[in-house]
Amino acid sequence: MKKLLQIIKWGMLIAFTLIVLAFTEKKQGEQLVKLNQINIEMSEDKFLTKNSVLQYIEKHNFAYDGVVLSQFYLNDLEEILLKHSAVRKAEVYSNQQGVIKIKLQQRKAIVRIKTAYVDYYLDEDGLEMPLSKSFTPRVIVVTGDANQKHHASIYAFIQKINKSEFWKSQITQLHFLDDEVVLIPRVGSQKIHFGMLVNSTEKLDNLYQFYKQAMSVKGWQTYSDISLKYKNQIVCTKK
Repeated sequence: MKKLLQIIKWGMLIAFTLIVLAFTEKKQGEQLVKLNQINIEMSEDKFLTKNSVLQYIEKHNFAYDGVVLSQFYLNDLEEILLKHSAVRKAEVYSNQQGVIKIKLQQRKAIVRIKTAYVDYYLDEDGLEMPLSKSFTPRVIVVTGDANQKHHASIYAFIQKINKSEFWKSQITQLHFLDDEVVLIPRVGSQKIHFGMLVNSTEKLDNLYQFYKQAMSVKGWQTYSDISLKYKNQIVCTKK
């Protein structure tokens, strides 16, 4: 008899649990979603805003007004967001109250490729990134004969430049003449003939020492051209 009572108790407990789960699932299924929590990771770049993300979702005909949670597909929204040209990572999840939470990490532009034929950025992963109508970051600009075959060397050079506060503020432009590069500085009107983007550390170190030892004495406006093309030499042309 005691065993029978235990079986009945456990049966009632299991039945009650199933009823609660079914009720909760039904309630969640009828819960309308609320898409009002969009978290954009802090960044120097401002390609994304909460309003622009909502507009992007609406533009892609992803309905959320009046949609119940059971018919809202989180993975589909995540895939749409990952197609945004400024989104690097996207996470979409919900709670039992139907609140849809979106967490975004935006791409970071590190250099702009602007020639007679193309105009785009390379991002922190070295990938092409289109321009934005809402935000223009302050980055080094690459002009002239630059093309996709130069991407790897440009990316490596910019990575090196961005590790130095001095070079990051001093170099504003790389101009390609075939495969060779002319650097345009912020301070001083001279053109810096860098040659190909190889042995960059050595060339930049030599230029830095030249700045310290010669420019401070001769003046920043003394030379029209500085050449770093030759190993362990700096060749200057006076104005």
